Amino acid sequence: MVTSLKHLLVSALFLILVANVGFSKPLIDPIKFSVSTTATQVGLNEEFEIIIRASYMYIPANTVFVFEGANAFRLKLILPQGFEQTGGTFTDFVGDELSSTKPYASYTLKGKFTQNSGDGVFQLLRSHRKADNQSTYIEVSRLSFKPDDNIAAAEEDSNARVSATTATVGYIPYLTIAQVRAGVADTAKAVFITDTGRSGLFRLNPTATGADDGAMTILAPPARRYERVYEGAVNVNWFGVVADGTTDQSAKIQVILDNARYRNVFFPKGVASYRIKTIRIWSNSTLTFESGTVVEGMGTLSAAQKMLFMYDVNNITIKGTGVVFKDQKAKYTSGQARHIISMEGVMNAVIEGMEANDSGGDGFYIGSGSVRKVSENIKLINVSANNNRRQGISVVSGRNIEILNPIATNSNGEGPQAGIDLEMSNADQRLEGIRIQNPKTGGNRGPGVMVCPGALANTGNSVDVVVSGHVDDGSQYGFLAISVKGALTGSLVVENATWKNNKLCGFVSRNWGYRAFPVMVVNPTVINCNTSASTSPTAGAAFYIHREAADNGDTNIGNINIINPSVLDNRTTKLTRRAFSFKDWNTNNPILNCSIVDPVKTVDTYMAANMIANAEVNISDKNQTMVHEIGGWSTIADYTYFKQLYINQTSTAPKNVVLGKVNANWPEITIEVRAPQGIYIVPNVTDNILPLSATNGKWIMSKVVGSRMTLRKTSANTWTIKSMTGTWTVQP
Repeated sequence: MVTSLKHLLVSALFLILVANVGFSKPLIDPIKFSVSTTATQVGLNEEFEIIIRASYMYIPANTVFVFEGANAFRLKLILPQGFEQTGGTFTDFVGDELSSTKPYASYTLKGKFTQNSGDGVFQLLRSHRKADNQSTYIEVSRLSFKPDDNIAAAEEDSNARVSATTATVGYIPYLTIAQVRAGVADTAKAVFITDTGRSGLFRLNPTATGADDGAMTILAPPARRYERVYEGAVNVNWFGVVADGTTDQSAKIQVILDNARYRNVFFPKGVASYRIKTIRIWSNSTLTFESGTVVEGMGTLSAAQKMLFMYDVNNITIKGTGVVFKDQKAKYTSGQARHIISMEGVMNAVIEGMEANDSGGDGFYIGSGSVRKVSENIKLINVSANNNRRQGISVVSGRNIEILNPIATNSNGEGPQAGIDLEMSNADQRLEGIRIQNPKTGGNRGPGVMVCPGALANTGNSVDVVVSGHVDDGSQYGFLAISVKGALTGSLVVENATWKNNKLCGFVSRNWGYRAFPVMVVNPTVINCNTSASTSPTAGAAFYIHREAADNGDTNIGNINIINPSVLDNRTTKLTRRAFSFKDWNTNNPILNCSIVDPVKTVDTYMAANMIANAEVNISDKNQTMVHEIGGWSTIADYTYFKQLYINQTSTAPKNVVLGKVNANWPEITIEVRAPQGIYIVPNVTDNILPLSATNGKWIMSKVVGSRMTLRKTSANTWTIKSMTGTWTVQP
């Protein structure tokens, strides 16, 4: 007795409808299974081999929904009656996990028919990666036998019921769009389109009337319309958008974004960049970019155009990982508004994982629209901006803005050339609830971070900004607070910053009016500033509070508070000219309401002399970082050289501390005798020291070790002794 064999090699993707596992929509299995044999005829007790093969198929995540974990499997094979397995690698519950890097798995089964059992069917069943005998299985392929007097007979596939599951299996043809349009789909209820970039599942919809666009609807003769089955986002490739690195895709992308049906859009990574000029995003839109996607500008923006812009809209999400937007900065030799990603009058937006580089303006811009003057509830998360013409990130008008872990580097071309700039231009704009956490800036021709809220002065409005964990490496300044010329309430807190290798100063306050809200700089560290090697005691200072001669502003500047600062210089040749410099180059009015609180002392502390010119600065130095050892030379305490404590520990002869002609309320200084050679305290010829010496110009001296005196300039011509211990003698 000979049994003829018809082997069924399944070559179509199958659609699985599983009613009892919680899926409400059809699911596509990313693995194609087949059962085959090379035998054409077998007889009783004649051994032959069956091959079971699993093949991974790449199905774009945004084309169809693939159930979780479907690339892993376990298999069972139901054997026909009368078949006996004799060998091979296949056993029930064998399994594997396939991927694009491991696309195949195969098994063999050897055996023979020991009796004639009529029609014989091998049924291959699959389940999930942890399946056992109690799990649900579905049929994925079969190999059929039919005894027919040595003649092979064809057998049509059928929906077979399989024990232990209620699943049914049906097969969907793979076709191109052209084949569907040519009628090859025949009466199929669904087809899987294989065209590159447009692949996916389409289902017949007898009631559909839409036009054939090759993306969402395909028309088959005579008037059968297949509509794409998809979950979530539409893929721009479906609409003919290609990342070829050459062709402007703006118009095609804009057609998608303008269609209210497509508010969730996916950009897969291409072999090259997507090229665009400018596109606009509407309310309630989500754009998702596959990791590593590059979007490149054409370099042809007009002076006010942006690559990607949102204007008076709500509810925007743009996400990706390592996604790069870049324009062609070299083509823009003037102007400053050709931004990469611009949000003007936007409410509720999240931008995550984007790089915005090489613009003719800013990498990211948050500002005013025509209807909404303040952008609100904006999050920039893990974004970066490099080599932009004006700024990496600008916030011109915002409320409740969070910028988390940004990187902004190498801004150059058009001022201020900052990494991050918070700067308003008119009184309708706001800086409220601005939180910048862990920003990294560096190499900017201007400051790493700049805050300029002066447009709100004298308006009754308030400012609220916190910058935490800022690190700058190599910008002109680490941080710049600038230009408030009147009364302004609010707060600016800069905490736990590290500014290193700055070309000039670590922190700068310029023209910050004394009636402005206080700037609180908490736990800042300046390392190796003044890499340009300026010899200026101001431009080469770690912290510089000042007003330039040409600056117009309030009568006085001030309101800068520096708490627990560290100033480090570990270079062989020290270039930090001053630790703190205060100077108003515009007026002779004193700098008001400033403080330096307890600088931190470490092994690399380099607390150079301080320049405190006509400034009322409250200083505490519990760690004794501002100590001047007089040594072998007499010294001066004046505007250009301030230390809080003067000692003569190493002096071998009497030395002078000359009190310069400084302003009233100049910071207190202390002189302490630590060597018996003594110290002479010598006032200016127009000044006295009360209450010990009422006569102008007379010195006070002590040779008694442990003698200590603290002085404060209390009026234009008087130093007042605030405290005194030991023995002091007045010049006769």
